[in-house]
Amino acid sequence: MSFLFPAGFLLSALALPIAAMYFLRIRRRRVRVPSLMLWHAMQRSERLASPFDRFRKHLLLLLQLLLLAVLVLALTRPYLQTEAAAFRSIVLVVDTSASMGAVDEKPTRLGAAREKAAEILGDLGPSDEVMLIEAGPRTEVRVPFTRDEAQVENALSGLEVTEAEGGLREGLQLGLSLARSRPDVEVVVLSDGAGEDLSSLPTGGAKVTYLRIGKKDDNAGILALDLRRSPVSELDRQLFVTVEHYGNESVDATVEVYLDDELVGLRNERLTARAPVSMVFDVDGSRSGVLRVELDVPGDLLPADDTAYAVLGAVSARKVVLVGGDALTARVLRADPRVDLKLASPASATPASLAGADAILFGAAVPEGMDGLNYAVLSSKHGGPAELGDPIDLPRILGWQRTHPVLRFVDLNGVTIARAASVGNTAGLAPIVDGDAGPLILAGERQGGRVVQLAFDPFQSDLPMRVAWPVMILNTVGWLTEETAGASDALLLPAGAPYFRKITGAGDNVTVRGPKGDAGATVSDGTLRVVETDHVGVYRVKGGGVDVSFAANLLSEKESRIAPLAALSLGEDTEAAAQASVVSGRRELWRPLLAIGLFLLLLEWLAWNRRATA
Repeated sequence: MSFLFPAGFLLSALALPIAAMYFLRIRRRRVRVPSLMLWHAMQRSERLASPFDRFRKHLLLLLQLLLLAVLVLALTRPYLQTEAAAFRSIVLVVDTSASMGAVDEKPTRLGAAREKAAEILGDLGPSDEVMLIEAGPRTEVRVPFTRDEAQVENALSGLEVTEAEGGLREGLQLGLSLARSRPDVEVVVLSDGAGEDLSSLPTGGAKVTYLRIGKKDDNAGILALDLRRSPVSELDRQLFVTVEHYGNESVDATVEVYLDDELVGLRNERLTARAPVSMVFDVDGSRSGVLRVELDVPGDLLPADDTAYAVLGAVSARKVVLVGGDALTARVLRADPRVDLKLASPASATPASLAGADAILFGAAVPEGMDGLNYAVLSSKHGGPAELGDPIDLPRILGWQRTHPVLRFVDLNGVTIARAASVGNTAGLAPIVDGDAGPLILAGERQGGRVVQLAFDPFQSDLPMRVAWPVMILNTVGWLTEETAGASDALLLPAGAPYFRKITGAGDNVTVRGPKGDAGATVSDGTLRVVETDHVGVYRVKGGGVDVSFAANLLSEKESRIAPLAALSLGEDTEAAAQASVVSGRRELWRPLLAIGLFLLLLEWLAWNRRATA
């Protein structure tokens, strides 16, 4: 037996004052007697007696000295040399995804995970070590392997629930990877396991313990949000919202749409279990601001998926250049207040001069190098990407794609075409109007730009005399400029995903304000990168030559489906289990010594009470 604190034996000197209390202090009762003659013999007998006789008569003294000896021995921390594993290593993987914000645990599921993690820390021995990994939108080692329990407890208290999809698979994979560097490792997962498929993840022989967090599954959430142009009017837009309920019974739900705190839409829906419900709200395109969608369902357990945002920008005028066009087409374009029309002569039309336009309409020859730009070729005699061949007299229209944006509300029944050209190589364009001798109108994308090409001259037909012609011209401009005028103003970002933006000014002046305050951002090589988008809401980027807002939303079926998994189904082991190293260790004895001391203290108390009542 050895001792870690041998100086503790010095406290054994306390035995002297304890014994002195019994040997030096003789307690006598005063008794009045008629004579002292009978006491002389007794006094002589007592002097001859051994002082140890008095010692044997005092059980309390024996128990107190023995208790002191046990406490002194415990203070010296004796230990026995043993052969045992060097230490036990535990990797704590804590899920901080949005579903851990469910309130079926108090205060939240993450709060319950913290409590269970604290219990694990309380059971650790002095030689055990622990690592803490956060499995949220970004997997992060919050505390590397350490024996400092206080450091791990502080890191646990600093964990916060995010409002984004988590990466439990990545967190567990990282934990298993780091576990290979230690023998006898246990990976403890504190999560609800919601929506995770880990069947293909091998454990590598490490022990994985899943502590399920969560009790219920009653939740409804917003699963999809999109802002698009209205099919009725390009000036207006429509907001598409999809909600779903994951409980076992049908519930009544209310969906409200606000534009800068003004109620602009309201729906009351009956949601059945696991049946998505989609709804459409009309939005005035002349307005701008922040659209907020709120879902209200009684008994809902997860707040993060009950609100979604979109940034609504006013529709801007589209820059359109008409090259060598006719007066009728120019008059149609000028009549639309959403079109900023510019006329150009065929001689001045070059790719460099046309690069700043949102759309180009060619009534004249198409110059080389137009790939990547948005343009339409309105005559078969002026070329285009599709290869046109021999002329065809009186082609008949057999059908058209009524759902294509260029042909929306366009009626081509009875249109007479005097002459068209046959189409050879379509150059990647798809027919949207078919004739009996081949395609008559083609549309598609080339190197990032959109193209519409006619295989006939519209003025060799009666199409310009019909309502279909101005409608088709405006539809063509709208489709060519769709990405420019209105689609990008509703930038929707998944919460937790990074946001990138090119800036032109100084990066040190850029600020990002999010729903929870300032959000972290970095600028490198003229590119702004915002990483801290873990919360649902609107983020505003200001500085560096930009002033733009974007919305981050959860919109995740994986997180909204909050039913906790009963067990994690992990893949089969593909590597041999790590072997625990055996080294010389020590087994401390102070805990059993303290237990013996408590027992002796109890005996001393019983003996004192027995003497007091005697």
